[in-house]
Amino acid sequence: MEGKNTVEAPRLSRPGWRDPRLLAGLLLVLLSVAGTVALVQSLDSSDGYWAAGQDLVPGEVVESDQLTVVQARLGDATDDYLPASEPFPEDSSVVGTVRQGELLPARAVAGTDPASRQPVSLTVDDPLPEGTGAGARVDVWIAVRDGSQDFAEPGLVAPSAELAEVNEASGSFGASGGVTVQVLVGPDELPQVLDAKGNGARISVVPSLVGR
Repeated sequence: MEGKNTVEAPRLSRPGWRDPRLLAGLLLVLLSVAGTVALVQSLDSSDGYWAAGQDLVPGEVVESDQLTVVQARLGDATDDYLPASEPFPEDSSVVGTVRQGELLPARAVAGTDPASRQPVSLTVDDPLPEGTGAGARVDVWIAVRDGSQDFAEPGLVAPSAELAEVNEASGSFGASGGVTVQVLVGPDELPQVLDAKGNGARISVVPSLVGR
């Protein structure tokens, strides 16, 4: 019986590092990883911006210890706020109340208050409505003393003035000591307000209906 001819099957060889197919596969993997990393970084990228570390009121120069840096992604609104990569402008104030934690809008920072307002501390007997705080608009009413010990009819002296600060005062043994507020008063109203303070007039502060 004649022997059968046998044919050996070709052996599969492991591709080497110089195999073009292996190199192409590695390149595709690396490009995919790099693209994923770049995408994640772009989504997570944020910039530092100046923010108020405490309530900032107009008319007072903003000091560096009153500021903090907040990381944020603003997109198209990037140019509307002051970047922390640049120094905060020296001898600058804000033109409107900026509450603690809020970013500083570029248009809200100026060398001086455009309306030349000044903060005046007033003590009032009647408490303000709940939620009335810095940035709220109030009307300042003053009742001067007449010839007797009575008070004349109150008159509106500073309409729609901006509140810069509100402090609940306490007397002894926890008794209410009234409310102390800082109101931003313009140059036309300032003399009347200061005169009222110095002459024992009755000063009332009520929320304004204008500007709500």
